[in-house]
Amino acid sequence: MTELRIALRGAPDALARALDVCLIRYDVTAVVERAGEVELSVVADSFDATFDGVEVEELPVPESMPTGLEDDRAILVGDAILVRPPWVAQPPDFVGTTIVVPRGGAFGSGEHGSTQAALLAMDAVWTSGIESFADVGCGSGVLAAYAAARGVATIHACDIDEPSVRATRELLPAAHVCVGGAEALGARVDAVVANLAGHELAAALDSVLAVWNGCGPLVLSGMRPHEVEAIEHRVPGDPAERVQRDEFVALAYASGV
Repeated sequence: MTELRIALRGAPDALARALDVCLIRYDVTAVVERAGEVELSVVADSFDATFDGVEVEELPVPESMPTGLEDDRAILVGDAILVRPPWVAQPPDFVGTTIVVPRGGAFGSGEHGSTQAALLAMDAVWTSGIESFADVGCGSGVLAAYAAARGVATIHACDIDEPSVRATRELLPAAHVCVGGAEALGARVDAVVANLAGHELAAALDSVLAVWNGCGPLVLSGMRPHEVEAIEHRVPGDPAERVQRDEFVALAYASGV
């Protein structure tokens, strides 16, 4: 993986939507926002995303620009959740759920607020006896890896981004991983997590709910605070937990809703 510099140019609303997608789909290490432009540093093999109303330009990278991998460390998401790449040692005093995920071009190695909010929300409502799980918008597979670490035997995952699908397959070889949205999974499962940009989540919500059989928790993450109410109104029952990390919110619905 290499560090890429990407410029996005367009109207404020279009840029905001594009930035949300980039933060969810890519390993973004830096963001500089200016009037009519957002400049990103992204760790990836390539950047091929396109957005309505947004011009995308790949910029030259200075020779001295770091790779973004030099200072990798274990990330303590909560008291009981640790995410680390395989080349970083386990802290000797940590007791809890450890998720080992290589940091690469697929989003979700634990740094981003939406991933951390989703993990904390999942952990808050997790119960025993969950036999099947689906991760919609799987990125690197970190959320599916949490389910695997908690002993779930049958794991499904999907993403519209093919590098993310490849990354999740490599991380979890026994999982059923496909390219596409929730409707491509072809299964109903006990527990579901969807970590998507707010407008993507709104568009996919009916398909996400159709996958969930209600026997375990449902977690919806990636929303900005102003997007939460519209999503909440479309889900049966009240959320058991609301978690915010940075500018991103996760809603967790307990089993039996």
